Amino acid sequence: MKFKFLSVLSVAAAGALVLTACGPNSSTGTGSSAAVVRDGTLNWALSADPGNLFPQSTAFADSRQLVSFGYDSLITVDDNGKPKPWLAEKWTASSTKVTFTLKAGITCSDGSPLTAQTVADNFTWITDTKNASPVLGTFVPAGMTAKADNSARTVTLTSPTPNSFFLELLGQVFIACGKAIASPDKYSSAFDGTGLYTLSAVKPGESYTLTRRDDYTWGPDGTTSKTAGLPKTVTVSVVSDDTTRANLLLTGSINTAAVVGPDAARLDAKGMSGLPLKSGSTELYFNHAASRPASDPAVRKALVQSTNTKVMADIMAGGKSEPFQSLLIGKPTTCAIDDVYKSAPAFDTAAAAKTLDDAGWKVGAGGVRSKDGQALSIKLLYRNSTEKATAFEYLAGEWKKLGVDVTLKGADTAAISGQLSSGTGDWDVVDWYVGAPFPTMLVPSFSGPGSTNFSKINNSTYNEHVILASNKLGTQGCPDWQIAERALVSDADVLGIGWINNTTYTKGFTATRSLQIEPWSIRQSG
Repeated sequence: MKFKFLSVLSVAAAGALVLTACGPNSSTGTGSSAAVVRDGTLNWALSADPGNLFPQSTAFADSRQLVSFGYDSLITVDDNGKPKPWLAEKWTASSTKVTFTLKAGITCSDGSPLTAQTVADNFTWITDTKNASPVLGTFVPAGMTAKADNSARTVTLTSPTPNSFFLELLGQVFIACGKAIASPDKYSSAFDGTGLYTLSAVKPGESYTLTRRDDYTWGPDGTTSKTAGLPKTVTVSVVSDDTTRANLLLTGSINTAAVVGPDAARLDAKGMSGLPLKSGSTELYFNHAASRPASDPAVRKALVQSTNTKVMADIMAGGKSEPFQSLLIGKPTTCAIDDVYKSAPAFDTAAAAKTLDDAGWKVGAGGVRSKDGQALSIKLLYRNSTEKATAFEYLAGEWKKLGVDVTLKGADTAAISGQLSSGTGDWDVVDWYVGAPFPTMLVPSFSGPGSTNFSKINNSTYNEHVILASNKLGTQGCPDWQIAERALVSDADVLGIGWINNTTYTKGFTATRSLQIEPWSIRQSG
């Protein structure tokens, strides 16, 4: 199966799969007293080129954001976690079976009708493993079947395994129209969907121009092409540098962009507002492969015990971090807890040394510990940035005091991704980020034999409570999901470092955020 990264929108964090927040938040923009702008132009800056625009072949944050202008999903989710109609007007759901009934009169951008069979074909394409869809295993369970009844406008999706949030996850998969499903490669830089916007101009790596359809009538909350405040044109530019995006916002050259770090502080000081998303600044993962030192639980525990997460987080966030709250991010925080950091082995360097002593890792020549002829040598990979380099140099120094031989290597996200996805990468500890709005989406990263479980974690408490939770519908399984999450942290399978605010700044409009900012919800004013 293709490696699927669950990363928060930060995507600032890992640049990986951005399943960002779930459920809308309001953006204040220019304020409710401003006049509504009709048929305006909205200028948007993304931090990276979206790449492939076929919705079933991408799960990266910037890709999903652009794709959301041209493709709709069956439902959306409000800020209380309640599903709302979109392409589907109604549904029935259990933990293994969902039947959606489509609204009448939905058309694709070329004017052809959206049929129930086309919707079913989307899910069949995703579950076909030869297509290596990153949506499989996160939104869509392996082995799921899809059946359609065009006359009744119904699509029935059935899973061989239970999923607490089966409805919410399947309902938020983007639906492509028939031509795209038949020839996905032709739509890697084009749209074939039912969305509110068409893609009218493309300069890969530079810009994308979107134009509002005139015949759209099926949006959430009664949104149509004629809804006041919806921009007529959206221009999307690719601007990789935070400082440049911040400057463009300050000069009014763009209306929205995600900005993090010192440049975000600069925007905050100027009173700019936006859509906030709190998430971890990073997480440490340990290679459990039998040949690696971190396969020993005592090594993992000692490394955690000797990591001052507050110092690390403050270095990376300029002193503005909070303790790591949860592996789950977004609003609503479905089954999330706000103090998972309390479950981690406490920072105590003396206790860390005792943990290693008791496990037989003895200090030898040069101050490096060893056991049964194996030196306690750690290769630590981290994602390149000035702040991270400083933080991990500090951490390496602390671990060396413990008797650990540490080799640091900074790399870009793509290089680290390759190491992790190979299953045989040369690493012991990695700076990465895994986060999602629903706990079921995290399971492939923390259990099972697939490459998505890049750390090769096998936590019996986690596995047990995942099974218990998965057999309960929706939030009924939250107590078990929370026990499962705490087990990963208490057993030193993952260490969260810091909790920071990632904001998509907005100017001249309001909107809501679900798994991305929802185009149908944009209302320009000024």
